[in-house]
Amino acid sequence: MPLPLYAPPVLRSSRSPNPFDRAQATRLRILIDAPLVAGPVDGAGDYHGYPFLPGGSTGYPDAATVLRSYFTHPRLEILRISEDLTEVGDVVLGEPEPLDPDSLSFEVKTDRGKRYTGIGYYGEAVEEGAAFASQHAITLDEGLQAALLYRVGAVLEADLIVTDREWLLAERGRPHGDFLAPLVSSAEALALIGLYLRWHRQPVIVGGAVAEWHPTAMRSSGAYTAMPAFERWNQAGRAWHDRSGGDLRIENLNKTLLTRVSRAFQFRDSVFALAATMAGFEPEELLCELDSLLFSLVGAFDVAARITDLLLGMNGGRSVGWQYTKSNGWQKRLEPIAEDLYDATAAGTEMQRAFQVLRWLRNSVHNEALDLTRERQRFYVTVESGTQDDLRGFLREGHTGWDAADLGIRVQPPGGATAAKWLPGTGRYSVTVRRTGAPRPADPLEGTLIFEGRQLINKLFPACLSALDQIMLRTPLTGVPGYHPGLDQPSRANLPWNLSDTTGHRLRFLYGITELT
Repeated sequence: MPLPLYAPPVLRSSRSPNPFDRAQATRLRILIDAPLVAGPVDGAGDYHGYPFLPGGSTGYPDAATVLRSYFTHPRLEILRISEDLTEVGDVVLGEPEPLDPDSLSFEVKTDRGKRYTGIGYYGEAVEEGAAFASQHAITLDEGLQAALLYRVGAVLEADLIVTDREWLLAERGRPHGDFLAPLVSSAEALALIGLYLRWHRQPVIVGGAVAEWHPTAMRSSGAYTAMPAFERWNQAGRAWHDRSGGDLRIENLNKTLLTRVSRAFQFRDSVFALAATMAGFEPEELLCELDSLLFSLVGAFDVAARITDLLLGMNGGRSVGWQYTKSNGWQKRLEPIAEDLYDATAAGTEMQRAFQVLRWLRNSVHNEALDLTRERQRFYVTVESGTQDDLRGFLREGHTGWDAADLGIRVQPPGGATAAKWLPGTGRYSVTVRRTGAPRPADPLEGTLIFEGRQLINKLFPACLSALDQIMLRTPLTGVPGYHPGLDQPSRANLPWNLSDTTGHRLRFLYGITELT
C-alpha cells in the first residue's frame, strides 16, 4: 500500500501552519465519511487485550476498526459526517437555501459551540452525484453523499478525507481532481497518521492502548514485523552460536541487517515528512535522507548475501553479492545448492529489478549527487546522465509494474529553454520550459528523467523488503550446526521482539506496509 503523498488542502492559505512543520505544528484535521463513524473499535469488545505483552491484543481488526481507536487522540482534529450535533467534530448537512438553491449550508460542533458554513454550486454536486450513480451502479443518494463529502472537506480545509467507498477512491486520478486529492482509505489514513505522530514524537495508539513508543524501538519493531521470515535466520543464528563454540558471525550480521532496515524506515519517514513542507533548507535535508535510504537498503541486501554465503558454506570471499548473476558469479553458484533461492533471485526476477534500480540510484555516490529540479511548483529528484541512460533502457524493456508511472518518473522534453535559480541550502535547480509549438519527440522517454521522490520510494521500499523476506524464507538451513526441522518454521510464540503478531498487524497499518505480511 503506498504511503499517501501529503499536500496542504487546496483552500488553505499558504500562510497557515503546515501540520508537518515541527516549528509550529498544528493538529491533523481529518474528516470521516458517515459509514465509517460507527462500528467496532480496536482495544474494546472483540479486540480487547494489552498489546505490549507476549499475548498481545486480540485478533486482526480491519483498518476502519483500528482507525476508530484514534478518534480521541489529542493531536488529531476529527470531524464526522453525522445526523446530529452531539459531539465536538460532528458535521451535519442541511438543505439547499430557499433563496439560493445553489448553496448548501451545514453546521459543525466545535469546543466553543456551533459553526455555520456551507458550499456553493450545489447544483454541480447534484449533477456529479448523478454521474457517479450512473457510472458506478450505485444509488443517486450515495452518489450525492460522495459528491458532497469531498466538497465539505475542502471547505473545512481537511488534511485527510477518509472513505472506504472504493469507487470514490478510484476517482482520485481523474484530470483536474485537486479537491479529490485528500481522499484516502482507512488504511492510508492510518499510515499518514502514523507518519505524522512519529515525526512529532507523539504517542501512538496500538490495540487501543496509548504508547509512548520511542522512535528507535518502534522502527526496529516495524522492521521486524515487515519481514516475518527474519525469525528463521534469527533462530539459525542462535543455533549456529550454540553449536559452533560461540561463533557470533550470523547473529551479528542478523543484527546488522535488522538495523539497516530499521534505519531505512526512519529515512523514509523523513523524506515523506520533509516533502510535505520543503521550506528553507529542507530540500537539502530531503536529499540527505533519500541518499541515506538508498545506502541502507543496498547495505541490507549486501548483508543478506553475506549471511546466505555463511549459511550455505559457499566461501564466496569478496565476490559475494546478488548482482553477480553471470556464469561463475556468486548468485549463479546458488543453483545446485539452493535452487528455490536461486530461482527467486536470478536475473529477470522481481527481486533483481528492485535491486538493480536501487543500485543505479545508490551509485550516485560515484558520480554526480542526487539533485532537485522544480516543475509546476513541485520538487523532483534528478540523477546524472549515465543513470538516466540505464533507467531509459530498463523502462523500454516494458516490465509489468515497473513503468515510468510506477516509479514516479516524469520526462522533461528536450529542446526547451532552461532557467537556473539558486535554491537556499540546495544549490541550483533548473526549470525547463518547452517552446510553444515545439513538436513532441517520437520517443516518449526522450528528454530528462525526473522523479517524484515519494512515489519512487512507494515502489522501491516495499519491493525491497518483500525481496529480503523471500531471501530469508528460501535460504536452506540444513547446514546450520544442530539443524532440526523446527528451524525452517520457527514458532511465532514468545518472539524475540517481545510483542505478538497481533501487535505487528497493527504496526503494519501505522507504517503503511500492510502488503508485507
